[in-house]
Amino acid sequence: MKFGLAVWASVVMTALPQASAACSQLSESVWMCDRGTAWENATWDPVGDGTTRYLGEVILNFTDQWPGFEISDSSTTLSEQFDTYTASIAAENTTPPEVLQVDKIVTPRGLTLRHLQYDEIDGSRTMSAVMLSEVGSSRIMVYLDSADTMPLEEMEKISFEVAMMLRDSCADEITCADAIAPTTQANE
Repeated sequence: MKFGLAVWASVVMTALPQASAACSQLSESVWMCDRGTAWENATWDPVGDGTTRYLGEVILNFTDQWPGFEISDSSTTLSEQFDTYTASIAAENTTPPEVLQVDKIVTPRGLTLRHLQYDEIDGSRTMSAVMLSEVGSSRIMVYLDSADTMPLEEMEKISFEVAMMLRDSCADEITCADAIAPTTQANE
């Protein structure tokens, strides 16, 4: 029985998101480096599928399989892919979002198309940032949601910070380094 418990504990620990790492893997090739930011202390949803984090009243969700992800190729623009996503969501929802601002954020590792909007989620109105990010050669959809009382400027700031944390590599999950310096006698 001790062996079974040890195996179960090992599986649980492997399945849980990286709680202590500063560089969290969001998809196969997209990382979020939150070292030194408020997101470093964000809580992972312990019940869900590992794609949700909580920071106070802000909820962050992400997916690499949003409606329209399958048309991803080198010639499809973020705007074209986002339009496909928007059309799919509009077909499913009776309450369209109230889009307040659409812009692009140039990040160190790519480009993010951001929609700041009032949305309706499970019957509650939210202030949301819906972002399609191209990070290196990959794309990921990131959603930030909060109470509709959050000022637009605050969601604009938070979503900008999240977009700037996205990376296409992370050699060291603790420091967020892109590469680990080789060990030599001088730095041992």
